[in-house]
Amino acid sequence: MTLQQFRYIVEIAKHNSISKAASALYVTQPSISKAVHELESELGIIILDRTNKGVIFTKDGRELLFHAKMLLEQTESIIYHFSRQKATNLTKVSISSQHYGFAIEAVANLMAYFADRNYDLTLREGKTTDVIDDVQAGRSILGILSLTDLNRSLFERYFISKSLIFTPLASLKQHVFLRQEHPLAHLHSITLEQLESYPYLTYQQDDILLHFAEEVIDVDNIGKLVYLKDRGAMNNLLANTDGYNLGTGCIVTNYMNPNIISIPLERGNLIQLGLVKRNDVVLPEELMIYIDFLTTALKRSAPKDGITELS
Repeated sequence: MTLQQFRYIVEIAKHNSISKAASALYVTQPSISKAVHELESELGIIILDRTNKGVIFTKDGRELLFHAKMLLEQTESIIYHFSRQKATNLTKVSISSQHYGFAIEAVANLMAYFADRNYDLTLREGKTTDVIDDVQAGRSILGILSLTDLNRSLFERYFISKSLIFTPLASLKQHVFLRQEHPLAHLHSITLEQLESYPYLTYQQDDILLHFAEEVIDVDNIGKLVYLKDRGAMNNLLANTDGYNLGTGCIVTNYMNPNIISIPLERGNLIQLGLVKRNDVVLPEELMIYIDFLTTALKRSAPKDGITELS
């Protein structure tokens, strides 16, 4: 098998057509068809079902497509790394994180720390599976995510299968994020029952597994749901509506709307924040500096008595 064959597969998926893929790649349709047949023969699978409406990937074909995309991304990353003309003393850092303001603050502090040098920093925000996939594929050297008692065993098995290592950073009590004018904002603690009539704002819509959601709550029992992908949209809706979100309770000054507060959730779960990396990767000095900034930002932004353990 070759990378070129994988490129053909990915292009076919993009257009749902062999002829359109051939046109996009400036090759003949028979060339692509032949490459697909050779790949099917080599792997002993059927990749495509051909219909009068185009082509459809089989179950094996979809699995192969996933690996093809990952290999091509890794290849592009290697080419970019070694072909790029390296600037003198260029510092490169790439991090993936769930939607945490303290991770942003730590990046800002790292930028200030690197003020006298050239740097190339990347911070990718996404759902839990995005963070894991980024680290596994090498797009990010470090991931920041959370576990709870409800998903810990699932995660541990998942990390092993992906050859990843999770290092706990801190444990925090689950909190409710809402605006200062919210009808429940005067309470010292809030129950899930008290939240039933209010809209729940969440990032978890297209996560692969419910257990990989950033907030532990059964969305099937919620009548009002708003799915978001952008942290800015989350902040704006929390600050200006009666919607709520569940999370760490960390209020990050200058990186969150000042109208947002957090209140402890009664009978809530502990959230264990931690770092994930590949087991074959040794973190460079720059990442250790970032982790120091991250720990400081986390401790400073945590609600009073919010951190039960800081590793």
